[in-house]
Amino acid sequence: MLTPKRIHALPLQLANQIAAGEVIERPASVIKELVENSLDASATEIDISIDGSGSQLIQVRDNGFGIHPEDLGLALSRHATSKISSSDQLSQISSLGFRGEALPSISSVSNLSLISRQADSECGWQTHCETDLPEPVPHPTGTTVAVRDLFFNLPARRRFLRSARTEQQQILTTVQRLALSRFDIRFQCELNGQLKLNLPIAQTEAQQLARIGKICGQNFVKQALYFEQQYEFISIKGWLGHIDAHRPQADQQYFFINGRVIRDRLISQVIRQAYADLIPTGRHPAYVLYMNIPLDRVDVNVHPTKHEVRFRETRLIHGLIHRAISDELQQQTKTTPLRESASASFKPEVAETFSEYHKHDFSGLKAGVSMPTAFSPTQSTTQDRFQIIQVLHQRFAWVYSGPQHYLIDLKQAIANSRKQQFVKQLQQLPLKSRPILVPLSLPCSTEQQFAVAEHQTLLNTFGFDLQENGDTILIKSIPIALAQLDLKTLVGQVLQAISHTDLDAEQLGEHLATMLELADQLEAQQVEDWLKNSSIEDCLHQPWCQELDLGTLGSLFSN
Repeated sequence: MLTPKRIHALPLQLANQIAAGEVIERPASVIKELVENSLDASATEIDISIDGSGSQLIQVRDNGFGIHPEDLGLALSRHATSKISSSDQLSQISSLGFRGEALPSISSVSNLSLISRQADSECGWQTHCETDLPEPVPHPTGTTVAVRDLFFNLPARRRFLRSARTEQQQILTTVQRLALSRFDIRFQCELNGQLKLNLPIAQTEAQQLARIGKICGQNFVKQALYFEQQYEFISIKGWLGHIDAHRPQADQQYFFINGRVIRDRLISQVIRQAYADLIPTGRHPAYVLYMNIPLDRVDVNVHPTKHEVRFRETRLIHGLIHRAISDELQQQTKTTPLRESASASFKPEVAETFSEYHKHDFSGLKAGVSMPTAFSPTQSTTQDRFQIIQVLHQRFAWVYSGPQHYLIDLKQAIANSRKQQFVKQLQQLPLKSRPILVPLSLPCSTEQQFAVAEHQTLLNTFGFDLQENGDTILIKSIPIALAQLDLKTLVGQVLQAISHTDLDAEQLGEHLATMLELADQLEAQQVEDWLKNSSIEDCLHQPWCQELDLGTLGSLFSN
């Protein structure tokens, strides 16, 4: 049986080392803390020097406003900071660092020296620990922190460091993230005497793109789409990678809130969902995004490294991010011309299913819906299904169902299928609705407002929740069956229909079914689902299915 022990206060050095374990994981963590201190000091130039993998020497020099000589020792003591002074300020934190733990934590696991000079001082002052008296040294205005022999007194922590190459890459990644967070700062980074990063101040958009190009590559810059969106108190802007430029890993995803580097898994998931139907499963989008939000609506004090945040209205903020990115991606897909599929240079040994633009993989299709690897397809094992030879321009499907070939107009086929499914749902009113995370406002006339009020019950039956809001209509929910349509176009046509005619449920159902059938959207996922679930019996004798016999093919070349 263990002998009970008395409670005692931890020695200060041990307490600092435990605190260091929360914020100092590796050399890159030291750089992050030191550079953030430089940014809080209003520096415009930051120079970083690394020896070895960072465990030998990390030096960060800035031209900020410096530290008063009498405060140097205090700067190396725990819970000492110039950035907050009362608990009221915790709800509106504007600085990157505010805990007062970084410098003492780093000092407890390394040999740290601190030199700083303020603009009105004749020289700089240097200290090594909080008990030392500062010594005068020559130094320009600003601060230099040199961290030597990281984890020298914690050999177990040093053994857990990765290879020198891995630690160096982590350092560069950290500096790159910080450099993208502030275009108004010049960054330089030397690694073992070699200049790895030299990023001048970037004021214009062209200069900012030049900095992004050095970090994310020129391919990202050439195809990225810049956008800006504002919703009341929140703004989001930045560069979205093209849907075709998806990557095998999430190594080019940068998100910043009020200038702070954020690596929040929930935010990453929201952005990934916005790309979900546009890039293949297992691939990752690339982006550099900036969000500004009032300080009292976001809590950055939820994690020691401050990489994660908590919003006052989490659902609203995530919905805004999702909608802003989704809207821009939809514009991207509308304005970017479809590329030619592999059929443009048709080769017998090649049988692509979709154009390069979508890069959808059909390897997971059900049995009986297979992709032949040769020009002459083999007999399908399931007679009522068909084999896909080629999908041309994401519009026509060339299929085989032994012993005959067919050409199917996918747009007409899918439109017909959508309408049939919707008509079946109309037999079991009310329709299920889907709430809009961020309600949309649609301008409307007084006549349309009266029509909404008069037909409120009918609209609710069909899954619409429309509310008057001044001279606009607020769209709060729509039927799930029509969620694939453009919301503003859908509601606009519904408002026009109910304000000009006295519709009943049957007439409104027919109107919505026609809208669904005439919709121009033809997404890759819809094509894939239709090809998976349709049978050849459903296609025969339909105007959108043509048998490719000799007569039909010959007529293409007749005079």
